[in-house]
Amino acid sequence: MDSRPRYRAFISYSHQDRKAAGWLHRALETYRAPRRLATAGGQVSTRRLTPIFRDRDDLSASPDLGGVIRDALDRSDALIVLCSPAAASSRWVDQEAAYFLKDHGLGQIICVISQATPKGTPLAELLPPALRAALPTGVEPLAVDPRRDADGPRLARLKIAARLLDVSLDQLVQRDARRGMQVMAAFTALALVVALAMGGMTVATLKSRQIARDQRDETEALVAYMLGDLREQLEPVGRLDVLDGVGARVLAYYGKARTDRLDDRALAQRAKAQTLLGTIREQRGDLAGARDAFGQAAVTTHELALRAPDNGERIYDEAQNVYWLAYMQWRQGDTAGAERGFKRYGELAQTLVRLDPDRADWRLEVAYARSNLGTLLLEQGRAEEALVTFRAALAAFEAERARAPNDQDRLVDAVDAHAWVADSLVKLGRPREAYAEREGAANLLAQASAKTASDKPLAARSLAAQLALARLELDLGRTAHGAARSTQALNGLRALVSLDPTNARWREYLLIGQLDAVDFAAWSGRLAQARSARAEAVAILADLRTGDEAKSWRADLDGRLEMQAVTLARLDGDLMRERSLALALLGRLDRTPVSRETAAERAALYGAAHLAAGRPAATISALSPRRGSLPSTSLDILARAYQAQGRSDQAQAIVTSLRKQGYAHPGFLAFWRESPPDGATVQGGLT
Repeated sequence: MDSRPRYRAFISYSHQDRKAAGWLHRALETYRAPRRLATAGGQVSTRRLTPIFRDRDDLSASPDLGGVIRDALDRSDALIVLCSPAAASSRWVDQEAAYFLKDHGLGQIICVISQATPKGTPLAELLPPALRAALPTGVEPLAVDPRRDADGPRLARLKIAARLLDVSLDQLVQRDARRGMQVMAAFTALALVVALAMGGMTVATLKSRQIARDQRDETEALVAYMLGDLREQLEPVGRLDVLDGVGARVLAYYGKARTDRLDDRALAQRAKAQTLLGTIREQRGDLAGARDAFGQAAVTTHELALRAPDNGERIYDEAQNVYWLAYMQWRQGDTAGAERGFKRYGELAQTLVRLDPDRADWRLEVAYARSNLGTLLLEQGRAEEALVTFRAALAAFEAERARAPNDQDRLVDAVDAHAWVADSLVKLGRPREAYAEREGAANLLAQASAKTASDKPLAARSLAAQLALARLELDLGRTAHGAARSTQALNGLRALVSLDPTNARWREYLLIGQLDAVDFAAWSGRLAQARSARAEAVAILADLRTGDEAKSWRADLDGRLEMQAVTLARLDGDLMRERSLALALLGRLDRTPVSRETAAERAALYGAAHLAAGRPAATISALSPRRGSLPSTSLDILARAYQAQGRSDQAQAIVTSLRKQGYAHPGFLAFWRESPPDGATVQGGLT
């Protein structure tokens, strides 16, 4: 048995980066992880990251540097490459990377940018040639960046530790933070109690009004720190529960004073406390508490705006709280209150623009207000109104993008607006027009991503847009072209996920792409391939679910998977299995709580599952109330239900409208070719 120790990692670096390598070595070897961390495989992780191999320390007495280095690399679980211009040109770093890659994958290499590296240097210029050559074409690895304007030293150490311990970063950050949070919580609560007590004692005992006022200012400054800077420190580690209790005491403190007796400064301080408390509670899922806090904040900021009606900053603060209150109302199902709030938010935004039409951030508020209102209208099934509203928002976002063509935030705003317009058109059964909007958005993202290849989040958004475009191509009967586009995007997402397997959003994009692959294979007649693709999608979904999400069920993911099984059974000609699976899906829908975000997907699933189970009347009952906001696929299902009920005229009207809008999904063409509602022949086929 080999008794020599294994290394948790081997640090490869240029001599010019020895100071950074020394910091990294100390940071890792002195790190002690929280107890009972669960690895990705479900095992209990070790707590220490020792030993870490660093050649300047471990080779000082070695006569054979080459042999010792190779031996250390063989006994290392991971390779940490300290990336810098010097490392990129170092033949030793290059040889170490090349040797490690012979027996290990890219997933076992961690890139860390040296703190001395000039800001803005592309990552490709910091990598040794062997590592660059091993990467897929056009793909860069994600790098940990301990520089102060990026991850910073603390988060960088946690990111590396998460990789070496094989645990999720979120789990590690939160568990690591718990060790100090009790002390911080106690300090925070004690500091607030002491501050408030001092304020009360001072006011009660000191005769000097100026001293009392100064003490009050100090108390309010401490409150601002607790709900400002301290919040920013606690939020990344997921301990907003500490501030929630503190925030409640803050509001109790301010609640003792009458609004008309507070000066503008104190009133603004109270508004800030109320708004911050609302955001804390919203992030913790306490919608009722958040709504109450934002409601109080809206009243406070409205009072401030009344005191200075021409002060744009005060109107802006009021607009933000009006928006948040409306958003909370929408989340709680109060659509009427939410609509009033979003309209009021839009009116305040218009007021800001009238006060200063040259301020871009205020002009954007008008566009955001329209987009928010459009989202609400679309959720209510008012797709025509939503379309008008989204198009107005799109015009505003495009105007701002024209003013700042290199601003990526403006690009994202415009892309999102194009997507909302496309979604509205899909809900109106107009796939051809929706495709044009999606194509415009996808092209914008593709161009931007090509210019900044190192921006992986932008690349992921671009690939997701390509998937959405491919789905519309399937609806338009362009099956082969859509399948090719979908496959290319899916491959790109696989490459991204391999670079950062912990990114849940990228993995969800990957899952959606895999679900699309099932549809393309099924409707191209490749049923075996469709079943294989679906099995892979099931595995991806299972891997995506961790923690509390392991028990969740989503109509757009789980429901779509189950409906695909129903469809595959029908295409196999196994009608008994089709009906059995459809009934099982209906049971699942009945047992699953309704979520506002998936109301449309649930209705579509109910309609399709009822029809597959031989219940056309139930399909009509589920879908006909949403007739004005059904996508083409659901309209097709509704038409089939009408046909099964002998209501051919209504079926004919839907089919004619779908053909006019360019809908040519292979399933639609196949069904109506065999069962035309008017007895006529439907042209088309499974191509």
